[in-house]
Amino acid sequence: MPSLCNLLFALLFVVILAKYEDMIFKSVNENVSDQTSFVFMERDLPPPDQIDFAINPVPKFGARAINITQTYFSNGHVIRHDYGYMPVKNATRRDPRVHVAYLTTSSEGWSMMEQGQVKGSQMTFHLKQYLRRSFDVGNRNDLEIREFERQFEMPSNTQIIMKVRAETNMDIESYTATYKRILG
Repeated sequence: MPSLCNLLFALLFVVILAKYEDMIFKSVNENVSDQTSFVFMERDLPPPDQIDFAINPVPKFGARAINITQTYFSNGHVIRHDYGYMPVKNATRRDPRVHVAYLTTSSEGWSMMEQGQVKGSQMTFHLKQYLRRSFDVGNRNDLEIREFERQFEMPSNTQIIMKVRAETNMDIESYTATYKRILG
């Protein structure tokens, strides 16, 4: 019986150690009227209220990637989610740049593929492809994104700044959103 107890304890220990590294960043931009760090003209592409980054320590196949969940709230209720991941291609001798992609699918019926590079504590992404689904999932099935640039900067371990500039079929939008780390 002691060997069975030791085996169960070892299994429990392994399961506890094999966890996701999870970081959740919450927007510090609660009310637009009293913000100094939140400058934007928003209509079609508002900033997420919460961004969740999770790193799977052992991928089953392919390169390591960061899982991303962006959550949008209105009056305390979730109104939209964007799910995706961020694969990273490390620098090599031939190419010293660190390439990164930002692949997301929205609960409002569209997907985006962005590609970019990492320089220091900054990641810059440019839109490569925007796909609308053939069926209407949300209320934004008429949205067309022509140009999109996203930049993440991490000035400290507890803060992320996201800058977005987008050209849609409606308007040109840009904003800067600041997030603070609340978990992880």
